[in-house]
Amino acid sequence: MAKININFIGPLRVFLGAQTVTVDIDNIDEAREYVESHYGPAYEKKLKSMGVNPKQSIWDNSVFLLNGRNISQLGRPVLKDGDKLDLMLLVGGG
Repeated sequence: MAKININFIGPLRVFLGAQTVTVDIDNIDEAREYVESHYGPAYEKKLKSMGVNPKQSIWDNSVFLLNGRNISQLGRPVLKDGDKLDLMLLVGGG
């Protein structure tokens, strides 16, 4: 089990009322479960207050960086003590 820091970046800090949490987890799947179970309800409540009604997943609407690298490019990374997982909302623009 690894003790990692999960950092909420930008609007997620306001939406979820959290900046950084430290958790003991084994892998990225456990990180997803932790985020969705602990912060999913607050995320959905905030979106509903903004007029967004369909169920939304934090994980599916965010970019995740493990120690500064996008996890989608890392395959199945092995977590170790002190790793930093940053969550940022997907943003479109031009």
